[in-house]
Amino acid sequence: MYTLASLRTRHRIDQQLSHDLAVTENPRNRGQSDGGRKKRGLIETGRLWAPGRTLWISFLGAPDRKLKMSIFELACQWVDLSGANLELDLSEDDDKHAQIRILTGEHAEHNESDIGTDALASEDYTMSLNVIPGDESFESTVLHEFGHALGFEHEQLHPDATIPWNEPALFEAAKQSDDWSEQDIRETYLNKRPDNELIKTQYDPLSIMHYPIAAWMTLDGSEVVQNTELSAKDLEMMRLAYPHD
Repeated sequence: MYTLASLRTRHRIDQQLSHDLAVTENPRNRGQSDGGRKKRGLIETGRLWAPGRTLWISFLGAPDRKLKMSIFELACQWVDLSGANLELDLSEDDDKHAQIRILTGEHAEHNESDIGTDALASEDYTMSLNVIPGDESFESTVLHEFGHALGFEHEQLHPDATIPWNEPALFEAAKQSDDWSEQDIRETYLNKRPDNELIKTQYDPLSIMHYPIAAWMTLDGSEVVQNTELSAKDLEMMRLAYPHD
């Protein structure tokens, strides 16, 4: 039986509200106009936080302290290893004013996150994590979801990606799943981002934001393994997104 990923992004608000919130937070979210020159991973400029700001992280329902600290320490790798102009800090549990509010435990049905400033429209949780320390996918899942929370898109949707998708197999997998639709397949695997108004490095199959690709998903049997740590290009993207000048 075909198996699809358990990671998701959430698109819960309309495009106009997403744009308005993002531009109010960071005027750079209007996009770039530099005479056709492109910064050459994948960040859509529309939902980045303001460089220099502190993002507060709160856990809902007072989960185990070890779980909270394990997640928080992994999240901080995005800033600590990149040297980007952003801070992450831990707030009290159930802080409705925190920008990133994490649901864990039995109520966290999926691993998913709002993308960047879209979280400003959420009144409940902005991220859901149903993994715990010791799970094989704990590190990769937490890093991936915090990438979304910082404004990063899926790397397999990079404009320069040339993945030979086996579309019939992907659609068949969606039919076998209770959670995936044909539209989910298109948005998650097939609909590459347009190559405009993007901050991006070269396409990076090592990115933590890249979904693993099994051999059945491609026409030539090529694969991408589950990445478990931030790549050099992930850190470069972080610096491009949150510069010090």
